[in-house]
Amino acid sequence: MTIQKKILKEVRLILRTATYFAIVFVLMMVMKKLYLEDYHIEFTGLSQALIGALIMSKVIILMDMIKPPKWVLNQPPIIDVILRTIMYTAGVAIVIILEKAFERRHEPGSFGDAIKYIFSHRDIYHVWATTIGASGSIFVYLAFSILQRMLGKNALMRLFFHTSLARVDHATLHEKNLVFGTD
Repeated sequence: MTIQKKILKEVRLILRTATYFAIVFVLMMVMKKLYLEDYHIEFTGLSQALIGALIMSKVIILMDMIKPPKWVLNQPPIIDVILRTIMYTAGVAIVIILEKAFERRHEPGSFGDAIKYIFSHRDIYHVWATTIGASGSIFVYLAFSILQRMLGKNALMRLFFHTSLARVDHATLHEKNLVFGTD
């Protein structure tokens, strides 16, 4: 494979992953905007959501390169999804806390004081809300990744965008058994 093809493949992977996280993060931003509208508080965070989606997608892609331990390979896929979700969510929480501390770096005190401040003031609720939202989106992303691996390249795309619901409802038992390995 040429370098140009490798780069193109990487860009497509990042775009596909970033698009998913951009949709999720923009929805979270819209929800936040709607909640704050009740208090007449202006909020814009589109650029934050899009940059966050790009960063999240690259981190997820890199983290997916880490192979699970052998004992996980012998478990149902949900174990890997849960373990990775916990691991990725911890990383998200750490990054958000560091970002908030970095925002407060100009106030008197040390960086450690800024982190303590976050845990003792209302900023912690933003950290929790963002972490919970990101965690849910990570879980769904990882679960769909398992389905994609099981069904094959572009199978989910074909299923959701090119297969009629009537065909899905009438899929033969044999086809369903092939997909889930019970045949």
